[in-house]
Parts: sequence; C-alpha cells; structure tokens
Amino acid sequence: MSKLSRAERKRERAAKLLIWLADRASRNRSLLDRLCRLIVDRVSRRAPHEDFMRDPIVDGNEGFDPDELDRYQRGEGGHQVWSAAEK
Repeated sequence: MSKLSRAERKRERAAKLLIWLADRASRNRSLLDRLCRLIVDRVSRRAPHEDFMRDPIVDGNEGFDPDELDRYQRGEGGHQVWSAAEK
C-alpha cells in the first residue's frame, strides 16, 4: 500500500464521519443529537479575530439606547424635526 492511498482513505473516513455528525446534529431528537450539535458548533466556530462578521460596536456595547433607536426608526435622525402643529 502506498502512502497516498492511506491518506485518501483517511480523508474519506473523515468526510464520512463529518457527514454523519452533521446529519445527527440536524435531528435534535436525542442526547446524542444534541452532543453532535455541540461538537459541530464548537468545531465550526471561528476565532473572534478571524470572524469578519463581528462588529466592534456591538461587541463593545456602543449601540443605540432605546430612545435614540426609537427616534432613528421614526426618521428623526440627528436633528430635531418640527411639524407645523408643534411650532
């Protein structure tokens, strides 16, 4: 046996194991399914410095306060909008 065929068989076994693990993790019927989900989550999680989807504003809790968010959603923005009735 050559080393190449051993390496190929090892990759094939690893791929079959990963497919089985992902299949079990998607079921969520038994304790083994939940354990598989935990393993898949831990293996697939990126390090914080490698995750391009992380937002430093959210991580640093520098977001909107509830009143500011409400004003933004109503479209008031940074300046005060006065209607004719309020003047």
